[in-house]
Amino acid sequence: MNAKTKAKEMVEDGKEAVTKEAEARAAEMRDDVADHGDTISSATKKAAGEFEDYDAVNSFLTQAGEAVEDATNRLRERSLPDMVEDLSAFARRNPLLFLGGAALAGFAAARFLSASAPSDADDGPELITADDDVWSGYLPESPHTGTHD
Repeated sequence: MNAKTKAKEMVEDGKEAVTKEAEARAAEMRDDVADHGDTISSATKKAAGEFEDYDAVNSFLTQAGEAVEDATNRLRERSLPDMVEDLSAFARRNPLLFLGGAALAGFAAARFLSASAPSDADDGPELITADDDVWSGYLPESPHTGTHD
């Protein structure tokens, strides 16, 4: 076996490993989202029960809970490639809606991440010292770091 063939095999093996890991993580995230969907569906249906005397509100909340439950069940049944294909088809059919949803999801993710980040106001950015720098000693010195005569 020559080096070129060996390199191709290594790349294919690496690609396969990365794909399997991505699919496993996507399935884990999908299950987490579905679990949250179950929680939302249950809460919505419970809220509908609190509004039995108000038909319009009760009906709306019941339908919303059922819609979330249906979406959650469909989410659990789909594989990652199927979800990507569905998302691509949706984006081609409704590009503005897709972009608006993507922007909204980005804002929501940013809010979630900023809210869940530890809030140590006194801590500034972490500086990397020469001891922590993995490239220290491997890169040539910059010509601009010396003294100018």
